[in-house]
Amino acid sequence: MNLSNITLRSRYGSKTSLLLSFVLVTSWSLITTCWSGTDIQAPTPSPTPLSETESFQNSLYGENVVTLTAETASLFSVNNPNDYIYLPQLITVGWQLDEIGNDGWNRGNTEFLFSGMFAPTIQGSNPWFAGGLFGPRYNFIQSDWPVVPYLESRVGFMFTHATGAPDSQGQDFCFSFTIGAGVRIPVMEQLSVNLGVMYQHISNGGLSEPETDNVGLDSIGPTLSVSWAF
Repeated sequence: MNLSNITLRSRYGSKTSLLLSFVLVTSWSLITTCWSGTDIQAPTPSPTPLSETESFQNSLYGENVVTLTAETASLFSVNNPNDYIYLPQLITVGWQLDEIGNDGWNRGNTEFLFSGMFAPTIQGSNPWFAGGLFGPRYNFIQSDWPVVPYLESRVGFMFTHATGAPDSQGQDFCFSFTIGAGVRIPVMEQLSVNLGVMYQHISNGGLSEPETDNVGLDSIGPTLSVSWAF
């Protein structure tokens, strides 16, 4: 065997070994990459689009959402000889304290209400009531419900014109509290119409006694309001 053939085979063997080494190293690199999972990743699923109800809820409810509400009511007295009928007109600012939370029937969030009220009297001894109320509301927010029920309670003060008539308010300054329930009906993003019922108690807490009796006024009736969320 001559020297040129030995040299040719040596060069050919070196190239083959180099190619084989390259294939082995590349294969091992691919295998270990697949095992580690660092470079080859599964595709991220696209997010599920929100329903129209969920879209409305996200625009109306959440931490630090502020609502402005114009409300009207018709209240009728209970067990009062003067048979009061008066029409509270309220402007309310609501401040939502948290995001939607909890699971099940109590899924929702808490809102704090600040209200100014003026109520002309249609029937009764006191011609009007005016004052301020404040307190919490809880919104029951279910993802698949088209309406949002709520429960609320407010306390505050009232002024009126004390006429001295029997079974009426004994002085101009009074205390008050309300309990309410209803539903918010989304109309469009940020806007809702609200239907509810309100109970209100008004009395002077005995401050007018013994000169005049402390006659409490208890009334109940429907409410209608419109809210805009910021």
